[in-house]
Amino acid sequence: MRTLAVLPSRYQASRFPGKPLALIAGRPMIQWVYEAASRAEGVDRVVVATDDDRIAAAVRGFGGEAVLTDPALPSGTDRTAAALEALGEPFDCVLNIQGDEPAMHPGTIAAVVALMVAQPDLPMATAACPFLHADELFNPNAVKVVVDDRQRALYFSRSPIPYLRNSTIFAADFRPWLAPEQLAHFQRHLGLYAYRPEALRAFTRLPPHPLEQLEMLEQLRALAAGIPIGVARTPHLSLGVDVPGDVAAAEALLRERGLAR
Repeated sequence: MRTLAVLPSRYQASRFPGKPLALIAGRPMIQWVYEAASRAEGVDRVVVATDDDRIAAAVRGFGGEAVLTDPALPSGTDRTAAALEALGEPFDCVLNIQGDEPAMHPGTIAAVVALMVAQPDLPMATAACPFLHADELFNPNAVKVVVDDRQRALYFSRSPIPYLRNSTIFAADFRPWLAPEQLAHFQRHLGLYAYRPEALRAFTRLPPHPLEQLEMLEQLRALAAGIPIGVARTPHLSLGVDVPGDVAAAEALLRERGLAR
């Protein structure tokens, strides 16, 4: 299976302009993501899809490959699809790895690719890792996913799902503690997707769904349209960088893995 990894990377992020070029432990954020994707088993080619010459120049400066895409594209998924068409080469699987995930682990990327290899009928896949602390369940930026017995997504939400009916942690603002066996019911969604090329094209033709707009989670458009999403389990946490204040946490995670000083 020939796999393309696309890293959508936009300069004008409303809460963090220039985010892809922000330095994480001395290197541009997009370089961390690019190098992780390049090290992942099963990935044949990595490109950054960007709307900005400054990002493209930075990527080429560290030896990466960049594709310029239309600034008017509404999402990273659309940018991923545009990059696939611009390359004009056949691929069996296309990865969309968000360019603001500097701590994305190569093993997580490889697990998603392996899931697509193992299930040739699967049109789309993503990844999830365990929650380590109960308080994380109440962070709307930590997206939760519940799966069926085949490890296919049933729903994604910014709210804590599933709801533990008999636990006081969900009563008002009383959030003291969850037993390990209770916390194990929760999975944290990570910011990457794999698509068959035809599924990616079909997805970008779908209009936004009301559930997607309510939660601000694009993957709900796929579920609402009946597109199955397989979920690969990984032990590796990845932290998205949304605002400048998130940089320190990403650097700390990279230091913990011995990748940054």
